[in-house]
Amino acid sequence: MGTPQYSLYRFAGAIHAHDAVAAERFVDVDRVAQAASDVIVAEYLRRDSKAAQAVEALGQGAATAVAGQAMKPLVAARVRGEIRKMAESGGQGPGVLVLPAGIVAAFLRPAVVREAADAWVTYTDPRRGQTRFRMSQQPDRSWRITDFDRDWVRRHMKDGSSG
Repeated sequence: MGTPQYSLYRFAGAIHAHDAVAAERFVDVDRVAQAASDVIVAEYLRRDSKAAQAVEALGQGAATAVAGQAMKPLVAARVRGEIRKMAESGGQGPGVLVLPAGIVAAFLRPAVVREAADAWVTYTDPRRGQTRFRMSQQPDRSWRITDFDRDWVRRHMKDGSSG
């Protein structure tokens, strides 16, 4: 379990075995949810000038952090739900919003760029386009998905699509 690729292989195996619990071991749901929540809040404030003005009046840093923390449980529930849907369908169902459903099919072709204890994984699903996410090595030497590229999160917010 010492490489991101091997952890992705195990993640895909858990999905194919319809084992959501095992698949979730390869996703740091809290970190993914926090990072996605931060992107969602920032994007909302960028688009809504009245909300941005209200947040500035409250002290932008603190208000933004509170909003991100408030969203985190909702996003975490969505991440867990997507893992469950992927496992129920064995990775063959409709795409998912937060997790890379196509990683199962594209496993052999991801580009992995290591950065100290992290790695950025990029792969292209022929049906859903490019996905980029960060994996972090754990104390047991396994790797977990910890973050998705901000542009990927924004793209899926805008079009409301899955996958």
